[in-house]
This record gives sequence, structure tokens and C-alpha cells, in this order.
Amino acid sequence: MPSRRIPSLRKHKASGQAVVTLGGRDHYCGPWGSRVAVAEYDRLVGEWLASGRPSHAPRRASVSIAELLLAYAKHCQDYYRPPSREWENIKYALRPLKERYAHVPATEFGPLALRSLREVWVSAGLARKNVNKRTGMVVRMFRWAVENELVDATVWHSLQAVEGLRAGRSAAKETAPVSPVADADFEATVAAIASPQVRAMLRLIRLTGARPGEICAMRHGDVDQSCSPWAYQPRSHKTAFRGHERVIYIGPKAQQVLEPWLKADPDAFVFSPAEAAQTVHDQAKADHRDDGDRERALRNKRAARVRARGGKAKSGRRPGLFYTAARLGHAVGRACVRAGIAHWHPHQLRHAAATELRREIGFEAARVVLGHRSPGVTERYAEADRSAAAAAMGRVG
Repeated sequence: MPSRRIPSLRKHKASGQAVVTLGGRDHYCGPWGSRVAVAEYDRLVGEWLASGRPSHAPRRASVSIAELLLAYAKHCQDYYRPPSREWENIKYALRPLKERYAHVPATEFGPLALRSLREVWVSAGLARKNVNKRTGMVVRMFRWAVENELVDATVWHSLQAVEGLRAGRSAAKETAPVSPVADADFEATVAAIASPQVRAMLRLIRLTGARPGEICAMRHGDVDQSCSPWAYQPRSHKTAFRGHERVIYIGPKAQQVLEPWLKADPDAFVFSPAEAAQTVHDQAKADHRDDGDRERALRNKRAARVRARGGKAKSGRRPGLFYTAARLGHAVGRACVRAGIAHWHPHQLRHAAATELRREIGFEAARVVLGHRSPGVTERYAEADRSAAAAAMGRVG
């Protein structure tokens, strides 16, 4: 565990030098009581603080991949805090690196080793874009190691020479781009969902173009109803760490969906799984079924679904304080099975909203509504309206 106390500058009696111990090593700063000693002390302590107050300072040549992974994990846990899930993604990317190269000195990890690691992901069936993303995460770890003087810069520069996999020129599988969900499939899925909370969240995503996680984490106090349309500012969002502001505009149709769920407590989550469970409880009473029958029926249905997927059934799960994007996606997946339609996930509703917004209000306004800083991101989300181009060429061409 890193030391929380800043070591003081002290006098080395034998030499008359000022000395400070950082990371288990003595650093001599110059004649005791001189300005040179104080300036050198400030420089050394500044570098020690910037490196995370390490309790030991191994030489670059002695740093193994295992030691580097441990130091980087401490950095990521502090840097990528919730709601960001980047640390979870990084852990998956670094797992084969730990399994294969933990004992190898970090300075010996070169382009061939990185390409060998990449083949592990390709053999595991990962998509090409995902393989390139994980490769970039490994390179980024070595960039951090260079920044903190754990490895030489030549190691990082050599890894940058490894080009990403190109479409159609590798054994990695290709995935189709995310497409908007059709309105007919959306309505059929919503009709197959029993929870009114889940239905409302899906409709809000479709009407506003918000990210699923932003709707799940909505609180009453975050919605400004004094303006028209209403403005929702999430307390945390995907690009908050970059200093970006996120405003989600809620128009008349979305207001009708949202208003019944707003609460008096400004800190209360708008959509509560506990309330959804209570709704099921009340419906069971209305159907003249006692609590025991209801609990057994729900438990049996849940266990049967888990066993059908080849998993081990668990029971006794309590509802959380708010929905998560993953849980919302599971609800949609189950409803798709019941409705007999192809599976889609809630994020496709954002793509559908982006396409409609681009057609109705233009590209630039759609970019602002979706919260994109880069036009290129909006271009990927919103499918081009080719019907207008086809009609124009029908008249001109």
C-alpha cells in the first residue's frame, strides 16, 4: 500500500549532506541547509508523488509484466471510477497478458509478443474491432508505464509499430454495423413486456435519443420542468470526465411518458426495480394468489430460463435501487423471445432516434441533441436518408 506520509529532508551526519528516503532508496540532495538541497528535495518529492507514492522503486530493467500489471491496476481503479466501465474492459484485455507473460520482463515485451497476444483474441472468436480495441489497451498500458518511468520509451514506440487488423485481411470475424431497430419490432417488444417501468424507459430512449444508462439513472431533481421542452442533466454520464456537459431535451410526447413516474423526492430514482416488484406483488393479489404461490412461480420461471441457457439457477435476488443498462437489455431480450422477433438491444433505439432526428431537424441539430462533440460519431449513429437522394437523381439523372 502506498505511503500516505511525505518523507522529510534530514541531515546525513557522516557526509553533511541532506538526504531523503523515497521508495526505499536514499537520495542525496546537496549540502545540508543549502537552497540547492531544498530545490532538489522538492523535485524528488514531486516525482515521487506523481508516480503514486510507491513504497518501493524497482529499476526499469527489473520490472516484470506482473509488477507492471499490478501498478497499472491501482492506477485504473482510481482513474476509471463508476459510472465508467472502462476498467472492467481493460481487465478482460489484460487477462491473457497476465496468463502468458507475467514472468517476462516488461522491457522484453515487443511487437511479436503483442501479435501473439492478438492471435489469442482472434482464436477466441472476438470481432476484429474488439481485437483492435484490446490491442490498443495493452499499448496504452505501456504508454502509462513510460510516463511513470517504469519502462523505457523504446518499448512503447516498438509496440506502436503493430498495425490494427484491416477489414477482410485477417482471420478475425467481421460484425455488421449497429442498425436502428424497426418501429414494428419495437412496438411488438414493448407489448410483450409486463413491467410498465421498463416500457416507459424504452419509450423515453426512443423519443429522446438518450443512452440507456442515462435513462436508467434518471432522478427527479435532474429534470428541469421550468423550461420548454424539459431539460434533463444526468449527474454522471459517459463523457463527464472530459468536462463535457450533457443535456437531454424532453419534448411533449416524452413528457407524457415520464410525468406519471416523477417523484416528490428530488434524489429518488424515477424508475425503481423495487416498485416494479411491488407491482407484480399487487397483481398477484388481484389474481387471488397468495405470496407463497407468487414467489414460487417467479422463482421457477427464473430458474427455468437460467437452466435453458446452460447456467446455474440462483434465487433470492433483491431488486436494486435503480435499473442498469444490462438489466434493461436482458428484459428486451426476453421480450423478443416472447414476441417471436429477432433480438435487438436498447442502444439500437438511440440509433433509430438519431436517424429520425437527422431526417427531421438536420445533421447539426441531431448532433447536439445526441450529445456528440464529433460529427463523425453522429455520422455512424444516424443512417443517411437515401430516399431524398434517390428522388433527386430520379429528377436529374
